[in-house]
Amino acid sequence: MKERQKEMLKRGLIVVPVVCALIFVGVLKGLKKGPEKLPVKEAVRKVRTLEIQPMDVVPSVLGYGYVEPDKVWQVVPEVSGKVIGTSQVFSKGNFAGKGDLLITLDPTDYQLAVNQAEAEIKNIRARLTELDKNEQNTGRLLEIQQSLLALKKKELERNETARRTRAISESALDKARMNYQTQRILVQDLENALTLIPANRQALKAQLDLNLVKLAKARVDLDRTRIHVPFNCRITETRVEVGQFVQAGQILAKADGTERVEMTAQVSMEKMIRLFLSVDGSVTAKDIVFRDLIKMDMLRKMLDLKVKVRLVNDGFDTQWDADFARAGATIDPQTRTMGIIVVVEKPYEQIILGVRPPLVRNMFCEVEISGKPLSQRTVIPRSALHEDKVYVVGPESRLVRRPVRVEFAQGDFYVLKPGLDHGEQIVVSDLTPAIDGMLLEATEDKELQQRLITQAGSNSH
Repeated sequence: MKERQKEMLKRGLIVVPVVCALIFVGVLKGLKKGPEKLPVKEAVRKVRTLEIQPMDVVPSVLGYGYVEPDKVWQVVPEVSGKVIGTSQVFSKGNFAGKGDLLITLDPTDYQLAVNQAEAEIKNIRARLTELDKNEQNTGRLLEIQQSLLALKKKELERNETARRTRAISESALDKARMNYQTQRILVQDLENALTLIPANRQALKAQLDLNLVKLAKARVDLDRTRIHVPFNCRITETRVEVGQFVQAGQILAKADGTERVEMTAQVSMEKMIRLFLSVDGSVTAKDIVFRDLIKMDMLRKMLDLKVKVRLVNDGFDTQWDADFARAGATIDPQTRTMGIIVVVEKPYEQIILGVRPPLVRNMFCEVEISGKPLSQRTVIPRSALHEDKVYVVGPESRLVRRPVRVEFAQGDFYVLKPGLDHGEQIVVSDLTPAIDGMLLEATEDKELQQRLITQAGSNSH
């Protein structure tokens, strides 16, 4: 009996806590409130925006090229000889001025040739003088002999008359005839001598002209033994020393001109087109003679091109003003680019120690070419264009995706064709996902706006 009661007590101790727990859970469940229902609120995306403001845009293109001297001098002698002297500046890297004596060759042989030609000319001129005197003397002698011939003729005529009257013998008449013929021969010889004098004079003058040419050549060759600098330059290479015999046509040294340098910047045809956007489209080849249309002076005037040159990766933050010289005559078949040749005048006069070095051969440079400003263009940053659309803040601050057309890209911005209105707000934030009609909270990015105006109005690239 007692064991049964103990068993019942154990079961009660187990059941009672369980029942209490169930009752407690039921009470809590009855007291619990349901979830509070809040009104539905639309999500708002915060974005940065830019106000569309038409502005002037300076079109520009970038190209890259290597510096080349405008003039290159290969020091080549025109005569052979031994080098007997060189200038103090005849070393690599030194500067030489126009007209400076650079190299001297042994002039002995060429001086002798000059002396020989001068002597021959003196000899010929003396012979011409002698010939003139002979002509005068022969002329006077001819006059005398012609007078004697006249006398001999009269004497012969008298003898012939006397012979007819048998006043003289036949032998006396023959003697008179012989004297007359002898005198005729003397006169004929003198006349022949006078006739030959002009031909002799002409031959001597021809010899004189020939020797004058020889003298001129000898003097030129003598002058060529002294090699002078043709323009201001910098010696880049030397290949000869004093005492060395050199041949005509042998390269003795090389030098680059210092007055100006050129760069051929390779620019794509697509980018070059933007420089022509300011040109009146109504101007055609019918209005201007084609050969004048392609003249560089006219091209510069039409496009009002301005050029800047900068070093690339050389530790110098500097630039040079340059001039557009001409365009290349061909297109590179591989890169489809056109060579634009620009010129920097007097690069050595623009040196600033530690800031601006001289432009020397093979420096790699960036060339920026800008044209006439394009007025009232719509400009947006590159980040604002999504494929062919921009995100516009529409009515009630809701997103509108607007298709646009790009006129050209330059630097960090696009220039658009007409399609956006002045004052419209475009989204410049990275908006993902972008859904038409989504609610926006716009904040104008004034700093970006000012940066865009600065880039568009400067020679940006």
